[in-house]
Amino acid sequence: MTPEKMFHEMLGLGMNWEVKESRFEKESGTVFLETQEKAQLWEGLRCPKDGGYVFCYDHTEEMTWRHLNVFQHRCEITCRLPRGKCRGCGHVFRVRPPWEGLISHFNKEFEAFALLLIREMPVAKVVMETDMRLWRMTFKHAARAYGEADFSNVCCVGVDELNIRKGHEYLSVFADLVPKRVLFAKRGRTKRFG
Repeated sequence: MTPEKMFHEMLGLGMNWEVKESRFEKESGTVFLETQEKAQLWEGLRCPKDGGYVFCYDHTEEMTWRHLNVFQHRCEITCRLPRGKCRGCGHVFRVRPPWEGLISHFNKEFEAFALLLIREMPVAKVVMETDMRLWRMTFKHAARAYGEADFSNVCCVGVDELNIRKGHEYLSVFADLVPKRVLFAKRGRTKRFG
């Protein structure tokens, strides 16, 4: 089995994508997995606007996603993503690859691993990524989870203020007291009653 086929199987790319080339750059200590779409991708793909048949219009500039390390080496997936065009309405759209996470710099597996660690410790040095990218990823996942949250069964709510920095900087936290989960948190103090 070639390294490309092995990485294809490990990434779970299915029938529509392939690892075209895998290479290791010793100077940077990075494994690069160059991927591309296969022709059969277009058979099952439909326009997101009207559901019409699409064809390959062009490709984006090369994009990079951070993947989990291969042994101790950084691993990145690279791809010039295809853009499809609808035969009916003419809508042009970027095809979303199966590995892409919520933010465009990471793949799903890396995001899951980083989010698991972020709950327990500072991880920027562990995963070798910038704080800004990690915060952006965390905020996107939190916003998505909050949007999908169901508050219909909340019956007992508690509110508390926490001093988060020296001086008078507070965080107001609203919590569901029965399952003991945070519903909402906002900077500042809550309005006092009475």
